Amino acid sequence: MSLNLVSQSLDLDLGPSKSDLQQKQKSKKKDKEVQNALDHINTNRQGVKKQLRKVEQRQKRTSAEKRKKRKLKSGIEKYQEEKGQDYTQSNLVALKHITDLGKVSRDISEKILYKHPCRLSRDVKQKQKEEEVSLFTEEDFQKFAKEYKPNIR
Repeated sequence: MSLNLVSQSLDLDLGPSKSDLQQKQKSKKKDKEVQNALDHINTNRQGVKKQLRKVEQRQKRTSAEKRKKRKLKSGIEKYQEEKGQDYTQSNLVALKHITDLGKVSRDISEKILYKHPCRLSRDVKQKQKEEEVSLFTEEDFQKFAKEYKPNIR
């Protein structure tokens, strides 16, 4: 066996590992953050206010950093995590169906707007009547008149 392996095995058996020490240090830091600011300063009579101010500023900075690191979730994301289903497409189909049911034809809407008491006369566009197109020409009418009217001299 190599000397390296022996030393590693002894470290495992004898004392706590590095990861255990790191976890203990982290828990101590958390405890310090939670404790009162007065516990972090010296017991000297002079400079107490200054030390308190520094400790409070440090705590504010760390809490601000934590807030920045935290990812904010919108209400929609939270809801989707809880429910797990997306009803967007079915809701859109239902809304389209409802709007199709409530549609009024163009003719009816124009009649309603035309009869509305608050309308302005300049806003209402009246339809211009198209000239009637006849199957007969003017010459046909003249021929008809000559044939059926008696000749008066």
